[in-house]
Amino acid sequence: MPTRSSNLRGVKLRTDLRTDLRTDLRTDLRADLRTDLRTDLRTDLRARLLPAGLLLFSACAGKSGDDSKDAAEVDLGAPAPDLVLPDLSDVDLEAVWMEAMQAVLAARGTNIWAGSTRALDRRFEGCPDLYVGAPPEADLDEDDEARGDGLSWSDYCETSGGLYYRGYQHWRGGASLQGDPASDAGRVSDARRTLLGDGTVGDSQDTFFEFRGTAEDTLYRVEAGDYQRWSWSSSVVGTATGSDIFEPVSSPLAGGLRADLYMASAGGDASTIELRGDAYFFERRLQDRFDSVSLDVSMVGPLSAGPEDCTLEPRGWIGVRDSNAWWVDVVFQPTADDDLSTADPDDTYTACDGCGTLYLRGLDQTIELGQVCTDFSALWADPLLQPVAPETFIYVVRELDPDDLPPAG
Repeated sequence: MPTRSSNLRGVKLRTDLRTDLRTDLRTDLRADLRTDLRTDLRTDLRARLLPAGLLLFSACAGKSGDDSKDAAEVDLGAPAPDLVLPDLSDVDLEAVWMEAMQAVLAARGTNIWAGSTRALDRRFEGCPDLYVGAPPEADLDEDDEARGDGLSWSDYCETSGGLYYRGYQHWRGGASLQGDPASDAGRVSDARRTLLGDGTVGDSQDTFFEFRGTAEDTLYRVEAGDYQRWSWSSSVVGTATGSDIFEPVSSPLAGGLRADLYMASAGGDASTIELRGDAYFFERRLQDRFDSVSLDVSMVGPLSAGPEDCTLEPRGWIGVRDSNAWWVDVVFQPTADDDLSTADPDDTYTACDGCGTLYLRGLDQTIELGQVCTDFSALWADPLLQPVAPETFIYVVRELDPDDLPPAG
């Protein structure tokens, strides 16, 4: 009969055997895993590296000692043609700058305002609808006080005769006239107006009025007997066209324009002018060639000139663009922001001689073309510089009491 000690030895023997088996099994399993992992890794590396090695070998094997002969040839195509500069022989370079300034003056808000008046005078009862204040679609901030001022039309209507109004126009203005022009104190007029819109008026045969943008005018005038002094300013930002604006067809801007312009002038016992901005003409061509003007000029006339002022030429520059996108610029006396005199000790640019320096733009490098001289003396007698009557700044719709109109929106 087995004893207790022999039983214990049997238990210990079985335990040691199981421990040895587990240890051997784990060791063998780890060894197998390491072997499999190494084998898979080597196989994977061979699979990844072999194609690259073959390509490298092929590239090296195919490389000759003379790279210039075996290199692939690149077809660069035909050589670029020589740049042909525009021929300006048919351009009156003395007159085109005055013509450009006159075209800009013809774009002042006065003409757009007059076109709006003519277009609305065509209206029929109920087409278009009229309102007090600006319509909801007007390009104004919600809290802008201008929303409640002025009058507007807003509609998409057409009469039985085919006359249509589409979109909206909002106008506001005011004028103050105080005093008697026949008295010693005289009369002082102060007026301003704004036209804001995106609308078209026309019929099947013609577009009478189309304006999208903002036009603003101001006027200040003093009249006392034979004495008078006036100043006006106008800014136009937008697109304007239509026969009611640019009538007759011989208008300097027949066909309309797209512009971002500011202009101002003074007259009477003073004579100054300031023009700056850009304009593109839809049909008009200066010198039958140039469709755009860009300028920044100011000029002092004889009545306002000081000891150091030049009355023979403006201060600044004027540019005109042809249909091939070539710009021809003339730089007269430089402005404070473009003082070319610092680079020219001989005062070529600052001389008061009625002449400017011509440049051709449209290239990476600007080309200087020489000098050109222009007579600007006729500018001061141009009717385009004259102010309009302050009474015209208040537009009243014919046979209509604004108190009878509903508020817009």
